[in-house]
Amino acid sequence: MSKKKPVTPVSPDGMEILFFYQCPYCARHVPVVSPTQPGMIVCDSCRESFPIIPVDEYGLHYVRMMLAGGKAAVDPDFL
Repeated sequence: MSKKKPVTPVSPDGMEILFFYQCPYCARHVPVVSPTQPGMIVCDSCRESFPIIPVDEYGLHYVRMMLAGGKAAVDPDFL
């Protein structure tokens, strides 16, 4: 029986930004990953669909760039 050696913690190598849209039918906050196009989403609670307003793609690029794709968000105590 071989012993497994401990795994070194892994840092992020990418990131996404999650937005929440309140369902107009049941008021649940429905998570959507970086919605840059208008469209319809389906509430995962009541299963009703509703249209959403997209977010600004330039703002998303700015946040991703400022956080170096997630690398700059790492807790310095773990480096």
